[in-house]
Amino acid sequence: MTKLDEKLIVKPTPLKGFAKKNVVYVPFDSPSRILQRAIKKSSLKEKDICFGYLYLLREKTIIYHALGAPLAVIALECLIASGAKEILVLGFCGSLNPRYRMMDVVSVSKALSEEGTSRHYFSRNRIFRPSALLKNRIENFLRQQTLPFRSGTCVSTDAFYRETESWLEQKQRKKIDLVDMETSAVFALAKFHRIQAAALMIVSDELWSKAWKKEFRSPELDEKIKRYFLPFIERAWAEKI
Repeated sequence: MTKLDEKLIVKPTPLKGFAKKNVVYVPFDSPSRILQRAIKKSSLKEKDICFGYLYLLREKTIIYHALGAPLAVIALECLIASGAKEILVLGFCGSLNPRYRMMDVVSVSKALSEEGTSRHYFSRNRIFRPSALLKNRIENFLRQQTLPFRSGTCVSTDAFYRETESWLEQKQRKKIDLVDMETSAVFALAKFHRIQAAALMIVSDELWSKAWKKEFRSPELDEKIKRYFLPFIERAWAEKI
């Protein structure tokens, strides 16, 4: 078994010119590309990293469209090597629990790993949590803006097309509310490097009825993005939230 503290053969390379303490990770966007347009508007520098884009803003670095746990962690490792200390995931998720409905906004309280990346950081752990300090700051900011949100648990998976009925039933028995593809790996990475991470999700689709219902093209989704996500893109949120 690989020792987690072994000397690395392949080391992450710092990304010159993108060294910021705060990182916002945006795995996906709505079809209107509302997030990308807002990011570009504030961007000082842009870099194509093959599997996504890096944007340098005045107060933060943004990773855009590195979809899935492996790509997320590759990009984030390089930014951590560049000096990143806080990671905020702004993502979309599917609901596994009928109490979480389309367009609900959820602060993730716990993430179950079913992706293959986190086990290379913690071989025995399957449950990862956000950093309490950053999670509380994000939630306090939402309260200050009178933006309602919920707290919920999620499972992160690599296999988008293996969300079967038996898989759903198992997650419901375990009281897992949501599904995405990155959060548990981001939390594991942050724990490994002893930095902070939190995740804020918008429910964009539902699986709990054993039928897939989705609202990716809904105007309401873009409105939720504007209200909940854009403030974290457009404002300084380090110590001010």
